[in-house]
Amino acid sequence: MKITEIEMNVLESPYDYGVADGDSDSRGPKYAFLLRVRTDEGIVGIADCDSHPHIMKAFIEAPSYLKAFSEGLKHAVIGENPFEYDKIWSRMYRSSYYQGRRGAALHAMSAVDIAIWDIIGKASGQPVSVMLGARRHERIKAYASTLFRNTPEAMKEAVRKYRALGFRAMKFGWGVVAEDPRRVVALVAAAREEAGDEMDIMVDGMWTPDVKLAIRLTRELGQLGVFFVEEPLHADNLEGYRKLAGAVDVRIACGEQLAGLYEYEQLLREGDVDVIQPDLSRAGGLTEARKLVTRVELAGKLLIPHAWTSDVLTAASLHLNSYQQHPVFQEFCTNDTPLSRDLVVNPLRLEPDGHLQVPSSPGLGVELNEEVVQRYTIDKLAVRA
Repeated sequence: MKITEIEMNVLESPYDYGVADGDSDSRGPKYAFLLRVRTDEGIVGIADCDSHPHIMKAFIEAPSYLKAFSEGLKHAVIGENPFEYDKIWSRMYRSSYYQGRRGAALHAMSAVDIAIWDIIGKASGQPVSVMLGARRHERIKAYASTLFRNTPEAMKEAVRKYRALGFRAMKFGWGVVAEDPRRVVALVAAAREEAGDEMDIMVDGMWTPDVKLAIRLTRELGQLGVFFVEEPLHADNLEGYRKLAGAVDVRIACGEQLAGLYEYEQLLREGDVDVIQPDLSRAGGLTEARKLVTRVELAGKLLIPHAWTSDVLTAASLHLNSYQQHPVFQEFCTNDTPLSRDLVVNPLRLEPDGHLQVPSSPGLGVELNEEVVQRYTIDKLAVRA
């Protein structure tokens, strides 16, 4: 089997990012990037990528600048056997040396890698979790992932909504809290009052440069029983994370902005956070994340994948969770937008007890809704050998 083509779609949502007054939920990113990797046997792998779509497209289609050293990813992928995923990953990494090889280059590599694992599963008649080496879990507890509401009453209303949908855990992030971190305690207190003790609550996106403020607010959030506090500091502030993690009893989470094992190993070594949060579409795909699982387990930490796009990325993350020895949560983005809700014909469904089934069909186990993809596509390109 050989890879013959990479097809890319840039999609645009009719909505802007955020939660406007009167909206039932967050609207999610303005754009989406979908990728298909085609083979000479007619098997097609799919992926989406939580990065800037126009930049991802450029990283893949770019012509050769220095052969096998600085060129578009298509040169490293087309003509290769998808079952040699490690070889392909290394070729992509080497071909990105002069494009930065981390950051956006790894984001584009991640999308290609996820699609390759989808091919491997489909060609083998097995779900991706089995092909990773272990399908240890069939169901993963989900948490509703959404943006902070502006008032305590709106927070209570959101809790009622997610409880009614079946969620037993939820995470509020960014929005007004990123603008003013000091508002976080009152808003979370309202959510806890409505949720009682039966629901897990997580907090995201205070993103302050002030480590002492982060310590004080995190301690107060600890009194409200939050499961973790995610990215209270900027992701590069590793010394700040070490100080924060050592000063509080609450779990500290970080990692969605990182790319590749080098950066995660640095986070483990220098930041000493409790929860590692790779986004598969930025962290290096399943090939890199599979290795990261082992690193995190050996360090005695938790790995909870970040997933904030469509059911394609969520499905990939579920397979990684299934592979783990001790998975904790699956992030389930609640964005009320077609680029999150309508991109697949077999959307993931929350079970009554707040869990998601790990897809059991070959590959990722979800298939694109081509009519929806075409409706929102604003740019499309297929590259071949």
